[in-house]
Amino acid sequence: MDVRQRLRSTITLACLLLVLACAAGAEIPDGYYAHVDTSSADRLRATVHAVIRSGHVKIPYTAASIDTWNVLEAADQDPADSTRVLDLYRNASFPKFGAGNNYYQREHTWPKSFGFPKNEAANFCYTDCHMLFLADGGYNAARSNNVYDDIATPHETYPVEGTGCVDEREAGFPEGRWEVWEGRRGDVARALLYMDVRYEGEGAEPDLILTDDIDRIVASNVGRNLDVAYMGLRKALLQWHQQDPVDDGERRRNDVVYRYQGNRNPFVDHPEWVGTIFSGAAALAPAQVHDRH
Repeated sequence: MDVRQRLRSTITLACLLLVLACAAGAEIPDGYYAHVDTSSADRLRATVHAVIRSGHVKIPYTAASIDTWNVLEAADQDPADSTRVLDLYRNASFPKFGAGNNYYQREHTWPKSFGFPKNEAANFCYTDCHMLFLADGGYNAARSNNVYDDIATPHETYPVEGTGCVDEREAGFPEGRWEVWEGRRGDVARALLYMDVRYEGEGAEPDLILTDDIDRIVASNVGRNLDVAYMGLRKALLQWHQQDPVDDGERRRNDVVYRYQGNRNPFVDHPEWVGTIFSGAAALAPAQVHDRH
């Protein structure tokens, strides 16, 4: 084991101990949402955005110090075994490796190619661990850059271990579809809803917008960082949020990411805010969506 591996092993152990020490008392910190104004949808969105942008620490994607591997291996820890991780799409348990490996990968649920393919210092979305999940490498490759949607006739199905469920993929142009299995689709939906509210085009960050307009989404995949970028499909994600409510595993994940990254996913803490903030979104025609701010 070289010096870098020893350092990463030490950091990983320290991170694990921190997570275990805090897990029993995990809850929303007192006063975290004290400045949120729920008087209207616009005020709620604006004040939630201000809260979750403030204090956000950019985690290095890959580094000898604490990086996204450390955070995700703590956040996606297998509840049945603290030495293992549980992946997003296959629901498979893998031993923690502390870095890149041949089993699981870091999945950008909002694909980085849609708006932020280059990991620039002032652009936090590339390494945002509320949106990153560990996923089986084969399933991650199959999902690729497909948008999230319900699928009537899938071209391929991917079994979900221990559940009897499947992930589904529909090949198509201009963009394929990926349907997340029932037990984690809400997690994915709330991750992307978070991205829509967290990133509003300030500084070097893009304005990330969920939409049902597939042409806008495809146009966001241009191989460079953008001022405005789109992902979806919004209608399906809002439905998934309702179909798969927040559970204790998702709350624990939110707590872990907060301890490292310094901000929270508000839709895990307050799922009722989705209906308020996005209540008018479904009524907007695709051409109007870019004006929602």
